[in-house]
Amino acid sequence: MMWLVLAIIAVIPLAVLIYLATLDGRFRIRRSLEISAPGKTVFAAVVDLKSWPQWSPWLIHETDTRISYSDDYQNEGGAYSWDGKLVGAGTVTHLGFNPHRRIDQQISFSRPFKSISQISWEFEERGDVTLVTWEMSGRLPFLFRFMARRMEPMIGRDFELGLALLNGYLDSAAPHPSITFVGAQELEDFSYWAIPCNGNLRQLEATRQANIETLTAAAAGKTGLALTLYQQFDPQASHYRAEIAIPVTDNTPPSNYTRREFKGGRYYHMTLGGDHKFLPLGWYALYCHCRMRRVKLDKARPALEIYHDNPAETTDSNQVTTALYLPIR
Repeated sequence: MMWLVLAIIAVIPLAVLIYLATLDGRFRIRRSLEISAPGKTVFAAVVDLKSWPQWSPWLIHETDTRISYSDDYQNEGGAYSWDGKLVGAGTVTHLGFNPHRRIDQQISFSRPFKSISQISWEFEERGDVTLVTWEMSGRLPFLFRFMARRMEPMIGRDFELGLALLNGYLDSAAPHPSITFVGAQELEDFSYWAIPCNGNLRQLEATRQANIETLTAAAAGKTGLALTLYQQFDPQASHYRAEIAIPVTDNTPPSNYTRREFKGGRYYHMTLGGDHKFLPLGWYALYCHCRMRRVKLDKARPALEIYHDNPAETTDSNQVTTALYLPIR
């Protein structure tokens, strides 16, 4: 019997290697955004590698990352390197320019694993805006080929966030997100009324404001900040069970809504500034932040999205503030 166990133990690694050998390991990520700036302005910002920490979707997770630049960092052959505990280490190098139209780069990772990928930037002027396209392609190391299919949806959202942050860096008046990771804290219990609302984040956005107004009218204004509770929250899910809610107290007038109870606990808090359309990117950033810091999530408890502002009453969407709370153990 022992020989059979040993044979199985020996076969498993071989089977894994055979499986990896069948995978190509190539990936390609491409995202675009219309940015409210001339092509030459966007081109100059991307060429200026010292601007990258201001809009990088990765360095927001570790602002004290060690960064160094070559003397010719704005020229072909110029480079910048980063080295952090959370974001790993690597180098971005300029390979070639087509002024105001295209930039070709190479990104070399040395940690968490060694790999080299190609990056390109394209700039297409469209009247008063520039369509900016950010692309990365390459092949993962042999032992990591199984991750190739996950690269596009995972890194793609980082690219979306980076382009949105770049838009804000170039024009502070343009709609853009701003993210602040506050950290772990305890939330207290509270009572609330709610309207069930299921679907993806975009579908929830479409019905959120109407449901908040309905609940607020029923409470005669005697309530706290409106919020959404995502039940059994999974940041990587495409569908959610949620409740659009408002807190109520003993002084809240009676209504047809059932009084429900939120049991507080330990949460990781992030504030998101900007239009509610950036909420999916905000949740993604918060989830990545917790994963990088090895914070264990408690998916059995709801995640909370608390609205400090009503977008319909705010002329500048960048002044809208939303608090995101991810349940942790």
